[in-house]
Amino acid sequence: MLKVFQSVQQFRLSLEITLLGLLASYQILALHLADRLGTSIAIPCLFTLLTGHHCWGCGLSRALWSLVQGDLLAAYHYNSGIYLLLGFFIYRGFKTYLTNNQRVM
Repeated sequence: MLKVFQSVQQFRLSLEITLLGLLASYQILALHLADRLGTSIAIPCLFTLLTGHHCWGCGLSRALWSLVQGDLLAAYHYNSGIYLLLGFFIYRGFKTYLTNNQRVM
């Protein structure tokens, strides 16, 4: 029973990673097309469509794209929370890396 549970958990984790990778790839493609061709195929924010106000996530894709291009000031103007989010992901990445590389003796 434990092996079945572990395999289901492993499948779920790989599915989540695959879906996040596909979403990230789509966003990168959308930002690239918007930057190069002026064409927007980005996913619209449902909160903004319904209320007319920007949510906390609005501008994160553009801020991340600005960071990738090295424009730190533009990234801050798109969404100032990008640096907090970036710090969180760096922390989680190091924590996951260190946890997975510990050897049991």
